[in-house]
Amino acid sequence: MSRILVAEDDADVADAVRLSLEDAGHCCAIARDGAAALEMARTETPDLLVLDLAMPKVSGDEVLAHLRADPRTRYVPAIILTAQTGARETVIRLTAGADDYVTKPFDIDVLEARVARALTRAAELRALNPLSGLPGNRAITDEIEARLDRRDPFACLWVDVNAFKSFNDHYGFARGDVLIERLAAILTTIARDERDAFLGHVGGDDFVLLTSPERAEAIASHAIDDFDREVGTLYDPADRARGHLEATDRRGRPRRTALATLSIGIVRADAGRFATATELSRAAAEVKEVAKRQPGSGWAVDRRRAPTKVSG
Repeated sequence: MSRILVAEDDADVADAVRLSLEDAGHCCAIARDGAAALEMARTETPDLLVLDLAMPKVSGDEVLAHLRADPRTRYVPAIILTAQTGARETVIRLTAGADDYVTKPFDIDVLEARVARALTRAAELRALNPLSGLPGNRAITDEIEARLDRRDPFACLWVDVNAFKSFNDHYGFARGDVLIERLAAILTTIARDERDAFLGHVGGDDFVLLTSPERAEAIASHAIDDFDREVGTLYDPADRARGHLEATDRRGRPRRTALATLSIGIVRADAGRFATATELSRAAAEVKEVAKRQPGSGWAVDRRRAPTKVSG
């Protein structure tokens, strides 16, 4: 149940909006002035704000500005509800951070639809990995569950960067982020060219790509070739020429770390083989660990009852 804060000083309008949104399954609270709206939004962050502009004590514009400046409420969707019309008025509020703009008098069904859309969009954005912009864990789970329910065979590729921590420690988080973004771009380009493929970012240096079983190994090979060709450009020339990183451990002893490579575990999900996304993900992660045992980049394929075969 979504929590919606309705900031409206007109009691009749506020009650009408509240009743309508509660009938649609939301939980609503009402603030009669801007100061109360700010306090309520900061005390218990709502999922969405319906905000009138012409309110006593603190105007709707000021409320929006304060909320957008506060890290706790910066990303709460806000729908402006106002009697002010005109393109300029709309542009001002959208530029200030409003997500939508509804003018009075308004159709309550239209407001409900816009609230639903704003909540859906906010949920989708929360599900994205902030670094890569790809679907995150919740979206990955939902996609796998949907494919398992359809009972159409598909393959799950679990992609992982070897020696990423050493790279990150040596060069810093900023360059580590660049490496992740580069891998995300490689996988995105590959997935875009595949029919019915899905790509998600588990987090860190782990990605999941769903595709047809027939294309799984070709995609793994393509991803590894592109990664191996590009990853060297992220190293300093001297490190790249040596073929390893040189550092010292906590006791001051020299330590060498190999350059980053890519390991991919491939598991086929035939109808009925896996009951849940968790089972499939666990199997793919295990097969990925098999791929990591071989030197350099490579992939391992779980052929169901057959022994795990390592390729690369």
